[in-house]
Amino acid sequence: MALPPPSNDVIERVRADAGVSENRIQEDVKNLKEWLKLQPHLPHDYDEGRLERRYIWCKASLERTKSSLDMYYTLRAAVPEILANRDPFSPWFKQITSLSYCLPLPRLTEECHRVVVVGNLHPDATKYNLLDFFKLIFMVGDVRFSEDCCVADTYIVDMANFGLGHVAKITFTAVKKLEVCAMKGYSARIKALHYVNVPPYADVVIALMRSVMKPKIAARMHVHTKGMDSLHDKVNKTILPEEYGGKAGSISDLWDSWKKKLESYRDWFVEQDKLKADESKRPGKKIYSSDIFGFEGSFRQLSVD
Repeated sequence: MALPPPSNDVIERVRADAGVSENRIQEDVKNLKEWLKLQPHLPHDYDEGRLERRYIWCKASLERTKSSLDMYYTLRAAVPEILANRDPFSPWFKQITSLSYCLPLPRLTEECHRVVVVGNLHPDATKYNLLDFFKLIFMVGDVRFSEDCCVADTYIVDMANFGLGHVAKITFTAVKKLEVCAMKGYSARIKALHYVNVPPYADVVIALMRSVMKPKIAARMHVHTKGMDSLHDKVNKTILPEEYGGKAGSISDLWDSWKKKLESYRDWFVEQDKLKADESKRPGKKIYSSDIFGFEGSFRQLSVD
């Protein structure tokens, strides 16, 4: 099972962390659905469970949730290389999932954080496509909007199979697109980023990641250079994969479950390709990719009425 259903206790704790009751959530989700119906440039149907999770990850702010929804659909049109053509039965999907993984672990931390492990299965970068990997990350994110319930995320970036060939394919523009999609389109709440099995030449990649992140997120990056003990000081090892001394099962088995989960969402992903912002119908000034990603990767804040 990729993600077990959240218990009532977890649901209550996540809502309590956001400072909202079930009644308030129901009221605000209703308001969000009504707001969507009034936006001529946005799709009007959005699942209530997904709305609740986005609302929670936007810290129970109606205005932040509206901005997040707007940007979610705007980015689908602006960044199709990452957020479109996401059929999990396409050749690109089979290839990237055989090379890399983005793996939310089944058990939460004591703080109700979801630990997500990302890495490569093979060191050969010949067939590796960075944008396809980013596409995979957000496909996992969309499934989590449907099924997950947590306060925030802790990421573990395993660089064991990260070679110079992978480094050569990383660009500032691509990483900035990843950051904007994650923070603005998917309302990511990142509590920690742990880098493990780090080769010496990875310094340039980590420095690039720091440069595009907000300072408070960059300050949450931890580089572990002396084995797993320092990681275990930060993350309870029992919830980690066997490769990290944990009891969650092997990365291979866990990733097989997630690939099947993603494939089970095929109809949803195909249908979602049709749903994106229509700038010709947006009230006021239109938003284009140049407004979102400037020369230095600046982000233009959307105005929400």
